[in-house]
Amino acid sequence: MIAAIFAPLLALQGAPSTAVAIKNDNPETWSVEYPRLIQPFVQDYRRCLAVTNRRIAGVADFEAQHAADLPRCAERRAKAVADSNAALAGAKTAMTPEEVEQLFTNVGRIHIARGADLDKQFNARVAGAEAASQAYEANRPKGLVIELHDASVVKARTDASAAAAAAAQEKDPE
Repeated sequence: MIAAIFAPLLALQGAPSTAVAIKNDNPETWSVEYPRLIQPFVQDYRRCLAVTNRRIAGVADFEAQHAADLPRCAERRAKAVADSNAALAGAKTAMTPEEVEQLFTNVGRIHIARGADLDKQFNARVAGAEAASQAYEANRPKGLVIELHDASVVKARTDASAAAAAAAQEKDPE
């Protein structure tokens, strides 16, 4: 029974170590690299951060919502750091406990940065909609649509009256 539990861990230690990396496209963000051996612990922590209900209340508060996930997942983070350090204790790929701690700190920072990015996107869309609304209000025809509508109604009534008058004229040609 115990051998069945530890067999996958021992098999993973013998496998070649490949680093899993998230590409850093923006120098203001953080990248994370870690051995595949601790990937389940990192994924578990990231899942804890990501799986929650978000409130969309018409204000840009996603960064604050994402920041609130860090204390909510503090226990999961502590367990993931401890499990990662335990898994790396005898592994070929060496990562110091400080590097593991920094890895999980960066995962948290990336999570908050994603919330900030959502805020920026939200604010950009609101500003774009406001600019489009102002441009429409500034350039829309003043009263022209109403006048055309009134003219068409008058014309329709005139045509109907003319047809009725012509019909009456035919009936009573006096």
